[in-house]
Amino acid sequence: MTSEAAVAATRSTTRWLPVVMLALGAFCAGTDNYLIAGILPDLSADLHLSVAGGGLFVTAYSLAYALGSPVVMTLVRVRSPRRLLLVSIAAFVVVNLLAAVAWEPWVMAVARVTAGCLAGLYSPLAAAAAAGMVPRERRGRALALVMGGISIATLAGVPIGIWLAHLWTWRSAFVFVAALAVLATVGIALNVTTGGAAPSVPFRQRVAPLRRPAVLLALVVTIAGMCAGLMIYTYVQPIFAAIPAVGGGLVGALIMTHGLGALVGLGFGSTLVDRFGSRPVLLGTLAVFTVDMALFPLASQTLVSAFAYVFVWGIVGWAFLPAQQHSMIADAPPELSPMLLSLNGSAMYLGIALGSALGGAVLSGLGAGRIWIFATAFAAVALALSFVRHARGPHPE
Repeated sequence: MTSEAAVAATRSTTRWLPVVMLALGAFCAGTDNYLIAGILPDLSADLHLSVAGGGLFVTAYSLAYALGSPVVMTLVRVRSPRRLLLVSIAAFVVVNLLAAVAWEPWVMAVARVTAGCLAGLYSPLAAAAAAGMVPRERRGRALALVMGGISIATLAGVPIGIWLAHLWTWRSAFVFVAALAVLATVGIALNVTTGGAAPSVPFRQRVAPLRRPAVLLALVVTIAGMCAGLMIYTYVQPIFAAIPAVGGGLVGALIMTHGLGALVGLGFGSTLVDRFGSRPVLLGTLAVFTVDMALFPLASQTLVSAFAYVFVWGIVGWAFLPAQQHSMIADAPPELSPMLLSLNGSAMYLGIALGSALGGAVLSGLGAGRIWIFATAFAAVALALSFVRHARGPHPE
């Protein structure tokens, strides 16, 4: 390698390192949210709850994120986005240690709600900072890298947490998340140096984009798509443990396979978005996602088909997210990016909250083997509404 090539490579690495540190924070938040799916039976038993009742901790985190993000972003008046990023991810250490020592359900609920609010503050700021650090033509990849922190959480963070829980106790999984938060805090403090003012936007102005049909439909697509996926993911343990071909011992491997698919989907989807725009990516991935959800009865017949099912689900279930984010900020002024990404983040977590709550209701009423029917229905709704949105005619990408 010539000296010029070495310098160019160093500059490229330096340019992307802050984005990687922001993705580490997203990895921490993603692990914190999705971890419960793998430790749900033990956590529920220790806190004297049903499995469906324990699943409501996912709902609590996600609902706090969905509803708290625009409110917190409005109320917090610190002028430095970097300081907000550091405070929010550092506070993750405290709330996860609280979850680790939770002695009653209400203590865990407080920890989960607080963690959701902190994630709602961190995530849109991190995504907007990442998008602002790279050239316009690479925004999709930068956003996908930050979102990749969440998909890598399902690939690595959640399985590691499950493994630690099996070695010791489910409480050790939250200590693991607290340790991740310490690393993320140090990484952001040392590498993310961008300043700039965080505009204080009135709540009415913050939610004003909801009046635009294209934006509203995009958010509803996000809600329905996330609801479909998380309806199954939250209860992946009881769903697949009841399948003779799989059993409970392989749930961690299934979660890892799903995370690998999510990582592939985010990278592949972001590349297609940068090249072709969001429309074909949204419609294509949602169509395959709906079909995949509907094939659960066939997928559950053998171990190989079960792993193929969760892998494809990971790819297409996450590939549409960079397109949604890209369409939100493509033509918006940079200072409004946190507001738009906050709304989309709220839609994501509202879908997660809805999926975990409805999945728990189906689990209690009809059994784990029927959750896929409702997941397929919500995936179909996301696809149909995406077609409606784009059939209205050209709109800014």
